[in-house]
Amino acid sequence: MLSSLLIIPLAGALLISLWPTKLESSQARLGALITLGVTLVGALYLVSQFDLNNPGFQFVEKLNWVEALGLTYVLGVDGIALPLVVINCLLSLVSVYLSANINRPRLYFALLLLISGAVTGAFLAQNLLLFFLFYELELLPLYLLIAIWGGGASRLCGH
Repeated sequence: MLSSLLIIPLAGALLISLWPTKLESSQARLGALITLGVTLVGALYLVSQFDLNNPGFQFVEKLNWVEALGLTYVLGVDGIALPLVVINCLLSLVSVYLSANINRPRLYFALLLLISGAVTGAFLAQNLLLFFLFYELELLPLYLLIAIWGGGASRLCGH
C-alpha cells in the first residue's frame, strides 16, 4: 500500500511528460489532479486503517536490494509520518488545483508530481539510504520549479 503512494505520482509524472500527443494546459492539469486525487484517497485509506493503539510502524513493506551489503527497501508509517503524508498529498493537490494557465504545463505538472512522490517517500523511508535517495530525488525538480516559475527574475524563464 505504501509503495503505491510513491508509484502513482511518479507514474503520473512519467505519463504526463511522455504523452505522445500535445497536451493543453487544462489536460495536463486534469491528469495531475486525477493522479493526486487517487494518491490522497490512498493516504486517507491509510488513516482509516491506522491503529492508534499501536505505537510502532504499520503497513511495513520490506524488500531486500543487495543482501550482501544489507541494503533494503523498507517503508513504514507511524503516528508522526502519517499526518505528514496526508498533508503532502493534500497540499500537492491544492497546488495543482490553483495552478492555471501555466506555460510549459507538461514539465510543470510532471515536476510537481515527482516532488509529491519523492516527499512522500522521504516521510515513509525506514532507513537512511532510502531517505537520502528520496530526498535527493525531490531536490532537482524543486530547483527547476523555482528556477523556471519562481519569479520575474528567473534565469531559465528568459525574462
